[in-house]
Amino acid sequence: MENKITKETQDILPSMAILAVIASFLLMLFLGVFIIGLFGEELGEKLFMVLGELLIAAVPFGYMIYKRVDIKKYIGLKINFKTLTSGVAVGALLLVFDIFISYVLVMFLGPSEAIEQSNKRVVELSGSIDGLFLIIASLTLAGICEEFTFRGFLQNAISHKYSSGVAILASSLAFGFVHFDPQMVWTISAFLLGLVLGYVYHRWRSYTISATAHATLNLIVLALAILVP
Repeated sequence: MENKITKETQDILPSMAILAVIASFLLMLFLGVFIIGLFGEELGEKLFMVLGELLIAAVPFGYMIYKRVDIKKYIGLKINFKTLTSGVAVGALLLVFDIFISYVLVMFLGPSEAIEQSNKRVVELSGSIDGLFLIIASLTLAGICEEFTFRGFLQNAISHKYSSGVAILASSLAFGFVHFDPQMVWTISAFLLGLVLGYVYHRWRSYTISATAHATLNLIVLALAILVP
């Protein structure tokens, strides 16, 4: 029998997409604790920096394979010079937006201890070649995997049943929740960045642009954290 991808197998229900994202988040937390417990805090943390990003996309990716979805077509994966350079340009512009909203949020909510601790740890790890490579890999994967999950998978699924505005809002809320910060600076910042990335994805229907933009932003922030005391 010919293996065809029908319209039915391409459809992903919003409810199933939400459950898949929740399952991936819980899997990431569970295996994070397991990895740190198995390998110790220092090595476990380093392993989880990379594996954690892969795990956030694990269930959505597996579900799409199960549904026989043409993933490349579904998420809008098209890699060429134009999409890559557009992504880099959007990422650079996002940096300006990120600096502005971070300044405003800190002014009203105070400095985020979670962000300060994260930046401190990044600087410590970047002191060695292997540590720097690990951070670069983690931040690059964050752009690739998080955009796959929140824009390519979740936002897409919701937009098939609801308006694009609802889809962008819902995926951004989930994106903000995954970046939870008790002081809410990181959470709100991620939510607002998610709105922009969601619009970029909707406007160009390109996973490549949104993923490249996200990764570019992360890597520029890394460079600034290392180079600017």
